Amino acid sequence: MNKADDSANQFFVIEPIDMSSESEPEDLEDLDDLNDIKHEEDNLNDLDKIITDVKKEVQMPKPTTTIPAKGKAKSIERPEVVDDFIRNFLIKNQMNRSLEVFQQEWYELSQKGKLATDGMGEVTDVYIQNEKLKEELKYVRGELDKAKIVAENAKSTYDKLRKERDFHKMHHHRVQQEKRKLNHDIDKLKGLHLQYETKYEELSQKYSHAMKEKMLLKLERDRLVAKNDALQRSLQNVEEKINKEKEPGSPTDKLPLVDTKANTKKASTKANTPFPPDDRPNPYAGTQIEPQNYRNAIQNKTQKGHMMAISSMDMHPKKSIVATASDDFTWKIWTLPQCELIMSGEGHKDWVSGIHFHPKGSHLATSSGDCTIKVWDFINASCTHTFKDHIQPVWGVKFNDTGEFIVSASMDHTCKVFDLASGKTRHTFRGHVDSVNHVSFQPFSNIFTSASADKTISLWDIRSGLCVQTFYGHLNSVNHATFSLKGDSIASCDADGIIKMWDVRMVKGRSQFDAGPYSANAVALDKSGTILLVGSDDQQIRLYNETTQKQEHTLKGHEDAVQDVAFDYNSKMIISCGSDATFRIYQ
Repeated sequence: MNKADDSANQFFVIEPIDMSSESEPEDLEDLDDLNDIKHEEDNLNDLDKIITDVKKEVQMPKPTTTIPAKGKAKSIERPEVVDDFIRNFLIKNQMNRSLEVFQQEWYELSQKGKLATDGMGEVTDVYIQNEKLKEELKYVRGELDKAKIVAENAKSTYDKLRKERDFHKMHHHRVQQEKRKLNHDIDKLKGLHLQYETKYEELSQKYSHAMKEKMLLKLERDRLVAKNDALQRSLQNVEEKINKEKEPGSPTDKLPLVDTKANTKKASTKANTPFPPDDRPNPYAGTQIEPQNYRNAIQNKTQKGHMMAISSMDMHPKKSIVATASDDFTWKIWTLPQCELIMSGEGHKDWVSGIHFHPKGSHLATSSGDCTIKVWDFINASCTHTFKDHIQPVWGVKFNDTGEFIVSASMDHTCKVFDLASGKTRHTFRGHVDSVNHVSFQPFSNIFTSASADKTISLWDIRSGLCVQTFYGHLNSVNHATFSLKGDSIASCDADGIIKMWDVRMVKGRSQFDAGPYSANAVALDKSGTILLVGSDDQQIRLYNETTQKQEHTLKGHEDAVQDVAFDYNSKMIISCGSDATFRIYQ
């Protein structure tokens, strides 16, 4: 018993063994061996610490524990108390003597009531902790999955909001641009409105003045008619008196009575002018003309010539003078490069679309949206002819090289040739299926070309009234077509901005230039026939060289579409006019 008492008062520090480890102590035969290894590690737990960590309940049913062959513990059914833990430990390690001593002392102390059960409880089970950790891990993973779903939804929502933001931002910029453009247009319209008011006041004054003159002329006409009637009656009385007084058989009995009306009617009837011969020599044919250099041309002069857009212009054949036609129903003649106004004409009831000088420079022909063509005489400062044969607006008009005939282009799909001497229409040319936009005579010939909105260019003979040839190749309305001075080439442009050069003798296209996508409104050729001048809706004027097949220069300055362009053969100037109511000089 003394030995048992000593062993009861003695506490052993038992080394904790990893149940998952395969290496175990080999020599644990007795308690002395345990005392030898109790100080090998500093982190070993003594029995007092184990006793303080357990519950107070000592007598607990012994758990059912399964120990596999390799020493790995499996799950238990109920918590394990301290004494069961120590017994299981000793049994596992085959410490039978220590187990007997432990059971004996444990029983004796429990019988005597000396065993302190306070603070003794359950031994923490790793499986339970693992299960708790697994549940926590499962819960955390579930929360993580929910957070991922929420994050994905938030990400998709963010992408959607970002796209909407970018769209609204772009839309805002577009609206701002449109707003600035509209403000600019409004300012421009305000300026035009002020100009229109000024022009309206001027026109009102002119109208009142014209009405006064009309009333005066009407009164004068009525007075002259009454005077003429009185003179006619006096003349008849005198003739009757003479007829009564003359004797029968006198020589005056055989004189006829004078019929002034018949003589007047006979005098007003004139014969048709014969067409000029077709073998007239062309002084430019067969001559080599060197092209002029326009690569360094810059804007030299700007003149606001009309109140509205200038639709067409023409150069004087002998002097540096330009004539302009405008949508304000007027035409004007200017000197170059001083831009001094020489003469202006009024008489059309609608916009003036075309204008052309007589080859001698003494007359001017204009075409208008009022379906008429007028011929103006500079010497007498009056309108000598007015042709009203077209039933729709007339787009263009040209004199032939002799100045005896005029050819016109109309929206009624026809061209007409007018005889200035007789004042009659000699031929009507039908063949186009859409509006004829422009006409031009071949130099020193009876052939003229017509450019139509039906995408074709046709050659016509004014003597026979027949179509000689038709050129196909444009894919949109042909706005303008003109001959070179030699008469062997035709330059044309269309609403797609395509410029074509045609060989008249070979009857085929020779070269092509692209000034698109804006419409090309007019084209002109220099004396050599190799430099092309093109005016477009993009406010620019382009120069092309047919020899090099390249664009040589671009002229800028207009604030609106360029409607017509021309070379001044008397100098090195380039003249253009546009919808901004100005014509400009480049040199």
